[in-house]
Amino acid sequence: MLNLGKRKHKLGLITLLGLFAFLFLHNAWLYSPFGGYDKSLHMAYAKILTFEHRIPTYEETPESYNPPTFYFMSGKLAQVFTPVFRDDFFEALKSWQILMALLVPLAGWFWFDIFKRLNKDKYSGWLFLIWLLSLPVLNKMVPMYNLEIPQFIFTSFLVWFFTKQVLPKPTLGKIVVLGVFSGMILSLRLMSVTLIVSLGLALIFTDLVKRADPKLIAAHFLIFALITLLLGGQYYFFYRDEGALGDKVERRTYLPLWQRQPSTFYTGVFPRLLFTRPVRPYFPNSFIPIFYSDFWGDYWNYYPQRRFGFTIDDLRKSRLFITPERISRLAWQNRVNLIPTIIIILGVLRAITYTIKSIIDKKLTHKNLAEVFLTLLFVITFVAFGYINLKFANTYKGDTIKASYILYAIPVLIYFATQFVTSLKKHKLIYFSVMTLILTSIIFNLEFNFF
Repeated sequence: MLNLGKRKHKLGLITLLGLFAFLFLHNAWLYSPFGGYDKSLHMAYAKILTFEHRIPTYEETPESYNPPTFYFMSGKLAQVFTPVFRDDFFEALKSWQILMALLVPLAGWFWFDIFKRLNKDKYSGWLFLIWLLSLPVLNKMVPMYNLEIPQFIFTSFLVWFFTKQVLPKPTLGKIVVLGVFSGMILSLRLMSVTLIVSLGLALIFTDLVKRADPKLIAAHFLIFALITLLLGGQYYFFYRDEGALGDKVERRTYLPLWQRQPSTFYTGVFPRLLFTRPVRPYFPNSFIPIFYSDFWGDYWNYYPQRRFGFTIDDLRKSRLFITPERISRLAWQNRVNLIPTIIIILGVLRAITYTIKSIIDKKLTHKNLAEVFLTLLFVITFVAFGYINLKFANTYKGDTIKASYILYAIPVLIYFATQFVTSLKKHKLIYFSVMTLILTSIIFNLEFNFF
C-alpha cells in the first residue's frame, strides 16, 4: 500500500508539472521574442557577443552593465537554431524561450521538494506548488527573452542544493561546490549578490549552531566567498569602469540617495485606480500600486493576450495601447488577489518574527536554519530592490518598479504564505474561507496566464 501511495504521488506530481509545462510551452511558442522588457537592448547584446565576440559598449546597448553569460548561452543556442527560423537570428531566440519554458517546471519541483522536506503537512505542498507556478509575475516572464527566468531557475536549484546538502552537514567539499554554483549565478546577474549574501550568513549561522571551531567557521566562509568572487566577480572587476556596476545608467547623482525619489513614490496608493485601471500610465512612479499591479497583472503592458483584441506589434507602436476588455481583466486581477496579498504579507511577517526569535534563543534545528536562510533571502533581496529604486530613480515613470526584478526570491513569499494558511487549520471556518479565496485567485490567475 505504501509503494502504491508513493507511485500515485509521483504520478500526480509528474502530471501537474506536465500541465504547467504545456502552459509555459504554449505561451513561449506564441509570444514573440520582440515582446519582452528591453528586448531590443538584450537582442543587440546577444548579437554583438555572438557574431563579433566582444562585449558591447554602453552606447551600443545600456544592457552592457550585465555580465555576458546569459547573452552568450542564449546567443549560441539561437545561432544553432537560426536555420530553423528562416536564417533570422532574432527569431531564433525563440529556441531560448522554449528551453526556459521546459526548465521552469523543474524549478517548481526544486521548491516543492524543499517545502515537502521542511513541512510535515503533505497536502500543503501541493497548494504551494500550484500557487507558485500560477503566479502572473512568473507566467508573464516565462515566454519573454530575459535574464530573470534563468536566474529564477538557477536560484531554485541553488536553494535546493543548499537546504538539502549543505545545511545538514557543511563540509569542505560541499562548500567548494556551493562556491562554484554561486560564482556561476553571480556571473549571470548582479542582483544575485543578495542570494550569495544570504547563503554566506546562513552558512555562518549553521556552523555556530553546530558549535564548529571558530577557525573552521572562518575557513568555510572565506573559501565560499573566494570561490564565488573568483568565478563570478571577474566581469564586475575588470569592466567596473565600463558600467558593470550600473553607474552609467544611474540618474540624479547630484542628490543624496534618500532625496532621489519624491514623497509620492512612498505614499502614493491610488486606491480607486488600483482596482479599476491598474496599467500604465496611471499612478506613475508610485511603488506600492505599481509593484502590486505588476505582481498580479501587467502594469507595464507587455503581455497582451490575443483574446483582448491587440497584439505585441500593436504594443511595439505604443505601450499605452489597450482595450476596455483588457483594463477590466487587469482590474479583476487586482481585486481577486487582495486577500492572497494580505495572507502573503502576514506569512512573511510571521516568518521574520520566528527568525528573530530563533536567532535570539539559539534553538535552530535544520528546519529553523533553512527558514532563517529563506527569510534572509527575501528580506535582503527586497531591501536591495528598494535601494535600486532609489539609486536608479526614474521619477517620470518609475520603470525600475518591476516585481520581476526579484522573481528569484518570490517563491519565499509563497512558501511562508502557504505555511500561514496551514496554521489556520485549527480554525476551520477561517481556514476554509481563506482556502476558497486563494483557490479562486489561482483559477483567475491561470486563466489570465494563458497567452
